[in-house]
Amino acid sequence: MSDIHQLVYASRATFQPTDNGGGVEPEVARILMQSRRNNPRRQLVGALYYGDGCFFQCLEGPRDALDELFGRLQEDSRHRDVMVLRRQSIDAPSFADWSMKYVPAAGDVQTLLAIHGKDRFDPYAFDDALLEAMVGLLQRRSDADSLNPVSVPARSASAAARTTASGGGRWLLPAMLAIVAVAAALWWLR
Repeated sequence: MSDIHQLVYASRATFQPTDNGGGVEPEVARILMQSRRNNPRRQLVGALYYGDGCFFQCLEGPRDALDELFGRLQEDSRHRDVMVLRRQSIDAPSFADWSMKYVPAAGDVQTLLAIHGKDRFDPYAFDDALLEAMVGLLQRRSDADSLNPVSVPARSASAAARTTASGGGRWLLPAMLAIVAVAAALWWLR
């Protein structure tokens, strides 16, 4: 039996969305940066979608690491109503190249919802078929949104440790925020 598990959960954001011109929600960007910093050392990978005030996240990795992270997620004040939608053993991670992939594919998600007779993103109301389709969308969706700077591939934990140990990590947050601002401006101008 594989020790690699997949955990899919939904939750509701506790923060109010900002009108940022269609860019990544600032609180979501902070969550992504934190996930990308912490997940490699825990051997966790996954993908996140945020829409209509709800999070839909698929996490994969060793069972113990998932249990530990999920315990912390349940205590995180940035969201509430955390509900496990699926938990299963898997042969191999499907997000192996992503410490935390962000899929800002609102159009694709709306199409998927329409196919399944839904007009709003509410993962709490997903049946098994829609849950499977949504996970599949996260898996298939590439980094086609090249202007989205938060969809960066995972680095190994040792590379992250070397960067941090050498002091190279101190500019990571300001650099990421600058990239997010440029991407939002470019998106706005298109």
